[in-house]
This record gives sequence, structure tokens and C-alpha cells, in this order.
Amino acid sequence: MKLNKLIVASLVAGLVAGSAAMPAQAGKKKKAKPVATTLFMDGTSNYGEEDQTANGVYLKLAATEGTGEKSMGIPNYTGGPNTNCAGNSLMPVFVGQLSGRVTGDMKVSFTAMSSPGQVEIRVWPDVAAQACNEAYIEPAASVVVDLPSGEGAVEAVLEDVDFTASSLLMIQVTPVIGGAPSYGRMFYGTADSKVEFTCTPASGKSC
Repeated sequence: MKLNKLIVASLVAGLVAGSAAMPAQAGKKKKAKPVATTLFMDGTSNYGEEDQTANGVYLKLAATEGTGEKSMGIPNYTGGPNTNCAGNSLMPVFVGQLSGRVTGDMKVSFTAMSSPGQVEIRVWPDVAAQACNEAYIEPAASVVVDLPSGEGAVEAVLEDVDFTASSLLMIQVTPVIGGAPSYGRMFYGTADSKVEFTCTPASGKSC
């Protein structure tokens, strides 16, 4: 009898200890790991002016490679559009889904045909519509890069970025004021028109 009671008591003690450990283990979540992420620049129409000006939709950032070469003009600034804007539809603006923390260097690549000049690549998390002047939002990251004389590759590296996006990422190609006005056109929709960065997902395995 005493042996049976001892066995029962041991089993009860084991169950109690196990139940106490379970919530602690259940509460532990695996930390998300940073993942290399690439978003491709694309659009719906062959010309960005049709997408953004005529149809009122921004160009795209997508996880899949573009559907074929497309292009949009980069305005000169002799009498160009307001540069104190986020999401100015007169400039190339790319928007796509993103949820996570972006850290480290971000590289933006595309081809352009232009006269010599410069553009500023500006990046905003969670901006989905135009915001100008008093409503302007400072970008989370930006960098000025030279345009080619003629046709050539453009590679802009935004160094040591650190921002969190809840749902969206916006990238705008903004003409730089000053110097001789440049005239250009950027190309996208191909494998080499893309944005590359490292992102820690808010949930799951990708941002």
C-alpha cells in the first residue's frame, strides 16, 4: 500500500512540474532572422506616365522579376515638378508590400538614358499617397547619384539604413535642383531593375 501511494505521489509531482514548465516553453518564440530581400521595379503600362498620370496608380515593387522593359521620364528642373513631395506622380515612384525592419546597405539599380545630371533616390516606409510641402515626410533614407551621359547603368547605395515598415515601401527617383538641367528616362521591368537589402520579417520567413 505504501509503495502504491509513493508511486502515485511521484506521478503527481511529475505532472505538476511538467505543467509548470510548459507555459514557459510555450512563451518562448524563435527570433526572426534577417533575410536577403530583392524587390523588382515594374509597372502595368509600357510607360510610367500612363500608369501614374493617366491612370493614377504608382509603379510597382514586387518579389517577382518584371514582365518586360518599360520606361518613364525623369523630369528636368528648369520648370519641373515640386521636389518637396513624397509620392509625386510626375516622378518615377515605386510602391510595394513590405513588413519588417530594414538594416544595413540598400542598393537600387536600374538603367537610364540621359544627359549628364543627378537624381536623389528617396525611401519611405508606409507612405501610400502624395504628401507635399507642409505635409511632406522626410525620407527614412536618401542618396544622390549621377545619371549617365547617354545610356548606362545606375547604381545607388543607401548606406547603413535602419527603419521599420508595417506594410509598404516607397522609392522615388527625384531630380536634383542645381547645375545644368538634365533630360533623361529610366528603364525598369527587367531583371536588373531592382532594390536589394536585408530585412528582418515582422512575422514568418520573409518581409
